Amino acid sequence: MRWMNKFQINQKIFGAIMVSLLFLASILGYIIWESLTNMMADELKKRGLNIANTIAASSSDYILTDDYYATYFLISQAQQANEDVRYILVINNNHGLVSHTFSGDLPKGIMDTHMLYKHGQPHVETLVSNEGLIHDVLFPIEDGDIGFVRVGMTEKQAKADIKNKIGKLIIATILVCVGAAGIAYCVTRIITRPINNLVRVASGISAGKLSLRAHVSSNDEIGRLAQAFNEMADNLISSNKEVEALLNELQDKDRVRDTLILKLISAQEDERKRISRELHDETSQALTSLIVTMRVMANEAKDAEQQELLTTSRDIAAGILREIRDLAVELRPPILDDMGLIAAMRKYANKFEEKYAIEVHLTVPNDDIVIESHTAVALYRILQESLTNVVKHTAATRIDVRMEALQQAINVTIRDNGHGIEQEDFEQARRQNRIGIHGMRERSLLLGGTFLLEKSDWGGTELKVSIPLKCETE
Repeated sequence: MRWMNKFQINQKIFGAIMVSLLFLASILGYIIWESLTNMMADELKKRGLNIANTIAASSSDYILTDDYYATYFLISQAQQANEDVRYILVINNNHGLVSHTFSGDLPKGIMDTHMLYKHGQPHVETLVSNEGLIHDVLFPIEDGDIGFVRVGMTEKQAKADIKNKIGKLIIATILVCVGAAGIAYCVTRIITRPINNLVRVASGISAGKLSLRAHVSSNDEIGRLAQAFNEMADNLISSNKEVEALLNELQDKDRVRDTLILKLISAQEDERKRISRELHDETSQALTSLIVTMRVMANEAKDAEQQELLTTSRDIAAGILREIRDLAVELRPPILDDMGLIAAMRKYANKFEEKYAIEVHLTVPNDDIVIESHTAVALYRILQESLTNVVKHTAATRIDVRMEALQQAINVTIRDNGHGIEQEDFEQARRQNRIGIHGMRERSLLLGGTFLLEKSDWGGTELKVSIPLKCETE
């Protein structure tokens, strides 16, 4: 019954009424046809008995005197006077044919009818012929002592009359159905008009026209439904206002939060730059001076033991100096401020390869693009965090870093051939308060970009970052 869902309510109601009317008309037509047919058959049998009785009363003398002409004239006149009479037979008491009204020979087997007849009472049998049903009435002449009269009553003319009456009844039924269809159409329109109005108003409200209201024209169920719908629309407007106010408040809070986080990141980067500068300028200079002093003291040592001790201390200080310089570079590489993001990425990739023996394949555009400072720092920190995560959490042997500078944005894709990252890894990182991945995502979103972490076609992890460009390409 799914096909009914394609129709509107008024069409369904109208169709149901029309189907009911047609079904009722069909049932009534069948009942009337059967009733008229049965009444017609009974009437034909009664008329046949009357005709046969009349002929039997008038033909007894003709049969006794062998007046065949008078007998034929009598039954011919009776047939002509009754259009429902198909034939008349007069039979003597020896079952011999005295006269008949057939124009030619008797139909085959007609004399075999009424073989089980008991004398004294009229008898009727229904015959099936190529002309339809024929009710053959047998009436005895003087209780059968002289003979019998058989009258064949055909249904042909009677059925023609019945069909004519049924035809008129069908025409009347059609007219009634047409009138009922018009009334049903008007009724369905009256019933469904407020429903259609509700549908239009609901569609308008769903499209954002919250000022629309349903027209309440009655106090019935549909009227109460329209009133409840209008109240719902009023409540929806109130709820929308509350939601909009809450949304604006949340947006204001988000803007404040983003501003605070951006300032925090900027302050963090400034602090890293200051510490890096102090480590590079002051601490490194102090260690360098200490190393020179130790070398001079080693050269002036009085014995070999003191010289070896000073030389070992000098080497330890030199190692500390190298580590401090590396730490200063990691905190804030000077090359990032002096030569830009691409040069800093190349240098970091080379040092990463040397330190961890993991192949890093770097693909970057030309060096002549200018990237805004916050974007450059964010992308560099994302590269650092991503490569550090590869070392900590995967067994990768190759890392592919690709950067594309488009007209509106700069895209960075980092993927490895490690064992990948699963959803439980995110859950574990959240439980352990590891903020590496969340920090990378936060940096991207603060700059209006996107961040996506998924499995790569190498089987490892693939990180995609896209940040809008705010500077022109030189």
